[in-house]
Amino acid sequence: MNFKPRHCGQLGFSLIEMMIALTVGTFLVLGVSQIYIDNKRSFLFQQGQTGNRNNAQLTLQVLDRQLARTGFRADIRYQGTLQSAFPAVGAVADNDGVSCPAFDAGVTFAATTDNVDAPTGVCIRYQGALDNKDLDCLGNAIARVNLNTGGNVLLKLRYTAGATPGAGTLNCTVWSERAGALTRKGSAVLVQGLQDFRWSIPLKTDVQKASSAAVRYAALLSTTEALTNDVASNAAANWKILTGRQIDDASRPMQMLQSTVMLRNLAL
Repeated sequence: MNFKPRHCGQLGFSLIEMMIALTVGTFLVLGVSQIYIDNKRSFLFQQGQTGNRNNAQLTLQVLDRQLARTGFRADIRYQGTLQSAFPAVGAVADNDGVSCPAFDAGVTFAATTDNVDAPTGVCIRYQGALDNKDLDCLGNAIARVNLNTGGNVLLKLRYTAGATPGAGTLNCTVWSERAGALTRKGSAVLVQGLQDFRWSIPLKTDVQKASSAAVRYAALLSTTEALTNDVASNAAANWKILTGRQIDDASRPMQMLQSTVMLRNLAL
């Protein structure tokens, strides 16, 4: 009996083929993983910057609106001068330990007394509109005194640093004025998500020159979540150039904001 050898095809993969397949597969998995990580990191960065932009817009709206009220009189025909509308008031301490200074008659703007070179807040005085529809920063209606006189308000706007990056807040405190006496109405947080904040306060001589009085401020907004440095913005470096202050942790999405508000009511 003759036996003919059988020539069978190869069954399965050889060791070399398996090693090549594993190597190629590993690189593919690593590439896909890296793309996922990069996309997630970019998404978190863009999400953080969106939150910063929203906070920046809110900061602009709140501060510009409140600061523009400085020295507003409800009826300048009845109260022809700032001295007649805003009598002298004494210094007032707040619960956070940061005080508004004493105001002479007719003075409607001053920095808080916590730091001469870098105050954390400003104090302004203004009147509510005669229609009783004007609201203070707490959302309360400002009641008028009589048909020709709006209710006087003393407002403090102050930055409070947070214990962690991006946890700073912008706060407002309201007092009502009546015949030189002050009554505290309350305090509230207006804006969150601040990393740092700086005021540029005009000198008293500039405030007296109504045509040139202006308040400048700069805010650095930040998220609380840290990201790797390769996607972090350069806002921290720009902030140091602007203010001279070093931000130790620059691993978070940040955005800068600057604005100037003219105190136009002082010219009326």
